Amino acid sequence: MTNNKKDLFPTKMNDLVTSASRDFSTIDETKLSLISGGQICYSFQNQKLLDGRANLMKWCALALSLLTLFITYRYVSIVVLAVWFASICRPLMEYLVKYLPLKKRTSKETRSQAIAATIIIVIVLCVIIPIIVLIVALSNSALNLIARLAQSSTVRNAINFIVVPLTSNSTSTSDLFDFSSTNTTSFIQRLLAQQELTDAVKSFGGKALSVLSLVANATAQFVIGILIFLIATYTFLVDGPELWQWMINHSPLSAKHMNRLKKAFDETGRGLLIGVGLTCLVQGIVAAIAYLCLRIPRALVLGLLTGFCSLIPIIGTAIVWIPITIGFIFQTQYIKAGIMIVVGVLVIGSIDNLLRPLFSKLGAFEMSTLLLLLSIFGGIEMLGPWGALLGPVIVRLATEALILVREDQEEPEQQENN
Repeated sequence: MTNNKKDLFPTKMNDLVTSASRDFSTIDETKLSLISGGQICYSFQNQKLLDGRANLMKWCALALSLLTLFITYRYVSIVVLAVWFASICRPLMEYLVKYLPLKKRTSKETRSQAIAATIIIVIVLCVIIPIIVLIVALSNSALNLIARLAQSSTVRNAINFIVVPLTSNSTSTSDLFDFSSTNTTSFIQRLLAQQELTDAVKSFGGKALSVLSLVANATAQFVIGILIFLIATYTFLVDGPELWQWMINHSPLSAKHMNRLKKAFDETGRGLLIGVGLTCLVQGIVAAIAYLCLRIPRALVLGLLTGFCSLIPIIGTAIVWIPITIGFIFQTQYIKAGIMIVVGVLVIGSIDNLLRPLFSKLGAFEMSTLLLLLSIFGGIEMLGPWGALLGPVIVRLATEALILVREDQEEPEQQENN
């Protein structure tokens, strides 16, 4: 009996220790579960707070971006044009930077800046200054032509005014182009003598101040626009790749989507400036030469109008040269009428078919003619003159975005099928 009691005592002690250890382990597990649960709740609340702040920051970034666009919307079209010019001139700049004779004496960054500045000077001398001179030279002729056509009581009178025969005393080149250099010089002299301002006050009376303010505002906007264009072109020539990489890194879109949209954007610029622009320019120049050879007054204005009308499908340039032909017929100048028909059909009309495939190699434009016209005229109606550039850009980017959405939907289906 004594031995049995001695054996039972350790057994009971072991049972007590085991049960106590179980109780303690249960308490520890409960505490650990409570602690881990608290940590999970805290981390969940913290993550929720971070997500809320991130969403708030996204809305803040969107609002600030829209505000920036609202502030700079007047010059968005100029910046778009500068980006296109920079993308067209960049291959030339990179070639000159690579093969410059003095490349070992200067750094690549210095060469890039110097060549970009040279390209800007060339653009000013070969593009901007000729356009300004052309506008100044043709403004008087174009306004006179519009006024006389508006005052014509019949269609025949309007056509006769366009092809009125030149007298023997007005056969000079300046009369054919109607540059009116004498009138332009007289206008500048009168302006310097403040005579033009006096005449404006007499003509408009109480509205003279508002008219002069409007002219001054338009002139200031024109000068500011040119400065912004030149500075933006230089910036994109020098720092264009870095700026684009920054946009990819900070855009909510993927790099694939950004590069595809950039490709569509560059394609639109090259297509408008090279594919469409050069074709219209060549047609206008050829038409102006033909009108000059036929001794038609205001040949340059009519040639410029012919170039713009070449954008219209089917009829195109015939909108201009057919009325001229009818005018020759009215004046019984049948030889000139026949020459105008031959030149209009075989030369002016065929330039589009001959040169557009050639220019498309330099600037392909994947947009139908109908959609291009709708985007140009719709953009002009909604956004003003600059809508002629922004309209096709918006429509082309929209079509590319729809293509990307469709491709993203088809990728999972193709992966499942594979």
